[in-house]
Amino acid sequence: MKNIIIALLLVSSAPLMAQIGGLSASKLSSLTVDVVDYKKVEFEPGFFHARASKYWNQDRVLKNYYSTSDSLRMLTGMYFRFTYGLWNNLEMGVSLSSDMSLSQWGVRYVVMQKKNIAFAAVAGLNIPLGNTPVDKRLRAGSNSSQAGIGVVGSLFSDKNLSLDFTAEYMHFTDQQFAQDKGGLYLSLDVGYYIWDRQLQFVGAASYQNVDSKEGTHEVLTLYPGITIETGKDYIIVLAFPFDVYGRREAKNTWINFALTLTFD
Repeated sequence: MKNIIIALLLVSSAPLMAQIGGLSASKLSSLTVDVVDYKKVEFEPGFFHARASKYWNQDRVLKNYYSTSDSLRMLTGMYFRFTYGLWNNLEMGVSLSSDMSLSQWGVRYVVMQKKNIAFAAVAGLNIPLGNTPVDKRLRAGSNSSQAGIGVVGSLFSDKNLSLDFTAEYMHFTDQQFAQDKGGLYLSLDVGYYIWDRQLQFVGAASYQNVDSKEGTHEVLTLYPGITIETGKDYIIVLAFPFDVYGRREAKNTWINFALTLTFD
């Protein structure tokens, strides 16, 4: 499952940057070094629901969104990912939001892969397609393209225990009214399989940091969840992320579901 890239862009209260999209993963938040098998296609529909009643201000202090405690901010949506195994060590793909307002194009190349450790390089371009009137003179984060590069690492203790790490840097390619600059994304996932590798328990954490005209935006999110791999050509992913730290960002709780399908 691709990490919850589009949800992170849409649910946040400020313009946190979307990560590199269109690429496969084996856990929740991080990418993995492995690519889609040669000449195979992965198709992944995903669903997310998020809600928030508080946000962190510029001093990292939690504040209420609304004057009464019975009000919430909720957002529900879907995304679709298509990934193709171009060669044995290279994949490319695209993720699309359900309303087609955002496209994320990515490529991953396996640099080194040994028994217990592996590394890959990733690059991508996020292109807003838009479903709303846009003033081209005011280049906001929602209608500005982003380019990014990153590195992915995987460690394998045994056949059941593994760790994935992703570090990405994204940069807006357009001059913006909000003067948003580069964004850093870090994530770490640890997974453990049971029942002959049919069920994987995953714990993950991600951190995002973006500089804008009004100051730094940042958020730290924890991801408990599972992957169910009882079939040969599909994986079911369930995650329950929640934000634990931030600045100029909403404090969200989430439910995420994805179904990864593989086709020859």
